Amino acid sequence: MSNNSFVFINCPFDEEFKDMLYAIVFVVYRCGFKPRSALQEDNGLINRLAKIEKLIEECRFGIHDISRTESNNNSLPRFNMPFELGVFFGAKKFGNQKQKGKIALVLEREKYLYQQYISDLNGIDTKAHGGNPANAIKIVRDWLRVCSGVKSIDGHVKIVKEYTEFRQKMPVIVADSGLDITDLTFTDYCVMVEEALSLNMG
Repeated sequence: MSNNSFVFINCPFDEEFKDMLYAIVFVVYRCGFKPRSALQEDNGLINRLAKIEKLIEECRFGIHDISRTESNNNSLPRFNMPFELGVFFGAKKFGNQKQKGKIALVLEREKYLYQQYISDLNGIDTKAHGGNPANAIKIVRDWLRVCSGVKSIDGHVKIVKEYTEFRQKMPVIVADSGLDITDLTFTDYCVMVEEALSLNMG
């Protein structure tokens, strides 16, 4: 698969965001692209930043959700997502000709809320999903359709319906695979989506 089909996903990976992550991964696959995440890399000899740098280098497209920068239990903010977005910006600005072709989608919960904590981004067009997976599917689908120029991508209404059906079947799929739905790896989820779409579209 061409690197032009790789989509770097930069978002929270915790339980609270899981529904959003699952929806984003599903729509990326459904539109004919390949999601890439640091969660797919499990080499103990490579530090996390090196993994992220490698993934960003490989991916033309990047989805960056910066909606979760609130303080944790120690009253400290979470800067991983804005930091990785900055690396993506840097690759486009200072990289070679291939890197200069990068395209990003910046997601947040509420439109322009980012201006209160990362004003350097003023002027970019973020998209607000409101914490709703169906909204995220529409936003990602529309973005990929426009930026990639692929005319065969189905509409968001159809994709949302398929995703809803997939999530309803997911407990059975997980059980049949001998896995634990409360402890599902990113890679296992991706395989399930790939297989489900292959069956539905084959």
